Amino acid sequence: MLVLLLIIKVLLLLQLIWVLYNSTAFPKSINQRSAVVKPLSILIPARNEAVNIGNLLESLIPQQDYIKEILVLDDHSTDETAAVVHQFHHKLSNLKLYQGKKLPSGWTGKNYACHQLGNYAEGEWLLFLDADVTMEKNGLALLQPFLNQRYRMISAFPRQRVHTFLERMLVPFMIFLVICHLPIRQVTKTQDPKFTAAHGAFICIHRESYQLSGGHAANKSAIVDDMELMRLMKRSQFPVALLRGEDFASMRMYEKNRSVWLGFRKNVFTGTGSNMFLTLFICLIYAFMYVLPTVCFIFGLIIADKQIVLAAFFAYLIGAIIKIFIDFQAKTSWYTSFLYPIACSCFTILALDAIRIHKQREGYEWKGRRYYQ
Repeated sequence: MLVLLLIIKVLLLLQLIWVLYNSTAFPKSINQRSAVVKPLSILIPARNEAVNIGNLLESLIPQQDYIKEILVLDDHSTDETAAVVHQFHHKLSNLKLYQGKKLPSGWTGKNYACHQLGNYAEGEWLLFLDADVTMEKNGLALLQPFLNQRYRMISAFPRQRVHTFLERMLVPFMIFLVICHLPIRQVTKTQDPKFTAAHGAFICIHRESYQLSGGHAANKSAIVDDMELMRLMKRSQFPVALLRGEDFASMRMYEKNRSVWLGFRKNVFTGTGSNMFLTLFICLIYAFMYVLPTVCFIFGLIIADKQIVLAAFFAYLIGAIIKIFIDFQAKTSWYTSFLYPIACSCFTILALDAIRIHKQREGYEWKGRRYYQ
């Protein structure tokens, strides 16, 4: 067991070194302020978002110098989404509300909503925002310099607001997975679609490039639409960038534990390209590196073996440093980082449940619709 723990500690130290290096790879703007303002078309697909969309629209009011138009598509909501949007017409003169068309066969709901918005938009740059996003005070101003660089698609990870248990365990795992496993420099430097990461809540894309690549229509059935859109842009030879988005925006993706589970379950397996071997390998690695030390620690306490207890504790501590560093940079509740063995266990169970859904062809449930892939 001591040899096993030594191997884990070495692997975790290598992981820590990689995380420290990889965290410096996110592109930075050349100029703090853009000389030329490029007003954005803000595109918001909304399905039953009455609770959230008001906060987003309110956050856009003081930033209208950077906005050409705000287009909201009400995707057959059964709540008061449209009524909330109407309340902002006198505050946002460039706000327009569209009623979504009937979902055609073969499309996912969000893809079709974004496709419709893209057709309505007139701006040079399109900023797709989820309705549960809230823009930071200078978010659009900070985004402007990146529009004057060579990129044609930009995606950013907003700061995550988390409250429930599963939110705290699983939501910060998105950026954890990216920084631990994806060579971030390769996202920007190469057109290889294997090096891809995006966050669908915040995607800014050059309209002409979006149209030439085929846009959302080219990936109409994709469940993980953000990743597929970036892969599409790469295949079309358009340069892309993955940014830290904590200074641009914040969001609360899911408000209930059930929503957290359903939301991540539809993404976690499809996010690996529905590659069962890769998904199971990731689960095995996480169980080995991040969960096993805690099991060994408890076992060492039971048998009163100080060597095992100390070795397991130091392995756990290295993992905690990795998680704390990533969560602190992401401006999330880093103090829950100490529970990372539980978070990794939740992620593993979630991934296995996603594989089960896929194998049994039950379809992934989301917002009253069911998707099969």
